[in-house]
Amino acid sequence: MATRLPGNGTTRTCAGAASEGQPGRVHQAAIRELTPADEATVERLLDAELGGRVQARLGGVHDVLALPGFCAWLGDRILGVATYALDGDRAELAAIAVARDRRFVGIGSALIDAVVSTVAAHGGRELWLVTTNDNVDALRLYQRRGFHITRLHSRAIDRARELKPTIPLRGRYGIPMRDELILVRPLP
Repeated sequence: MATRLPGNGTTRTCAGAASEGQPGRVHQAAIRELTPADEATVERLLDAELGGRVQARLGGVHDVLALPGFCAWLGDRILGVATYALDGDRAELAAIAVARDRRFVGIGSALIDAVVSTVAAHGGRELWLVTTNDNVDALRLYQRRGFHITRLHSRAIDRARELKPTIPLRGRYGIPMRDELILVRPLP
């Protein structure tokens, strides 16, 4: 059973540097806890970047916006969101989405760091997630942030489409979406 963690209302500043593949792009974002007042704005971001707040994975559907999380803001514009669920000493990184024009500048890393800090502070020893075989940009991010692939669920996306028919057949780079990958990161 997932536990909703109490927040402390803190805001963190994330200053990213220019990154590989995005020379000269620098961002300054405030990372803060997700609040009920953010729901409509975050839902629009999830619609645009993940196909909605309801995600199909591991044979079920999950409302990732019903979970605690963090969002990245630049003024009144949302740049990214990450949600998580703590279950004992394990936590799932349930969703992470970054606005397409703000990728590769450290926002995803800052959101993961916020989740890692919170989960570790509440006794979490491991953070895990599910992604798809075609999601090469996310796989790059996750592996650079200490995650490693632990399982492959071959053809799982075919079954997930039965639950959520809007899942596309191909991903961003034209790679067929077929498999679910489980990645795990041990926490300090």
